[in-house]
Amino acid sequence: MNVTLRQLRAFVLVGQLGSFTQAAQAMHLTQSALSLLVRELETALNTRLLDRTTRSVSLTAVGREFFASAQRLLDDLALAIGSVDELVAKQRGRVVIAAPLVLSGTYLPRILAGFRALYPGIELVLKESLPDEVLPQVRSGAADLGIGTFHRSEQGLQRVLLFKESLVAVFPRGHALDGKAPLAWRDLEGLPVLTLPRDSVFRELAQSGFAAAAMVLQPAFEATYVGTLIGLVDAGLGVAIVPGYATALADPGRVAWRRLEAPVVEREVQLVHRAGPSLSPAAQAFADYIVGPPAAAGAGLKARC
Repeated sequence: MNVTLRQLRAFVLVGQLGSFTQAAQAMHLTQSALSLLVRELETALNTRLLDRTTRSVSLTAVGREFFASAQRLLDDLALAIGSVDELVAKQRGRVVIAAPLVLSGTYLPRILAGFRALYPGIELVLKESLPDEVLPQVRSGAADLGIGTFHRSEQGLQRVLLFKESLVAVFPRGHALDGKAPLAWRDLEGLPVLTLPRDSVFRELAQSGFAAAAMVLQPAFEATYVGTLIGLVDAGLGVAIVPGYATALADPGRVAWRRLEAPVVEREVQLVHRAGPSLSPAAQAFADYIVGPPAAAGAGLKARC
């Protein structure tokens, strides 16, 4: 038996439209060419599928039974072809990710390596940025995806929570805080505190910790980059309040850190992209990958802070 997809499609269209003329137009064929396809199908199946009159066309009893199977076959084929197209699309493309410097150097490398192993044909571009530079790149389209901690008031974004981590205090080895376990916000009273700038979301989080302990945050130094804060700690200029991941930049032989408690203040690390435009297949593949099991790596690092 030699049945072709064109024959099946011609038959299904006639069955759906009830007209050889309309079915021929849908397939961009002449009516005689479409009629030939249907006749060839009936010959191959050795049965009549359609009853034809000068005014109408209708399915025979066998035709009605076969129509459902033929339509399902064509639908399944279309779905399979669509799946292949999607898979092919994910084998190539380019994804630009904007992320803060600390996450770029600590959290993301293993994720990027794992994704590259699965999708070697997709080009990955990592734009290491200061925290407040991530969203402008996402909004302008310069980056497909952004990773970081963002103000809740930011609008026009699709957000997915990747993980949470606590704020920690970083201080020199041998400091009075070195023996504090647990370490409370109240223990920072009277100490020179080093923080990120006033417009930083981390500054807001630090202020919330101080406020919960009935204190007012009055920084001794401010710096834009958490690595600079840790350097200031190493120089003996104070105690820095930073997100847990930043401790990866510290020399454990010279500085120490503890999670700040009473209360524990956490920051949310989110994956964001613009709410309007759809992601490319390559960018969607990366988004799906990072929010899956690999993202749980963040929880492990958080637990050590």
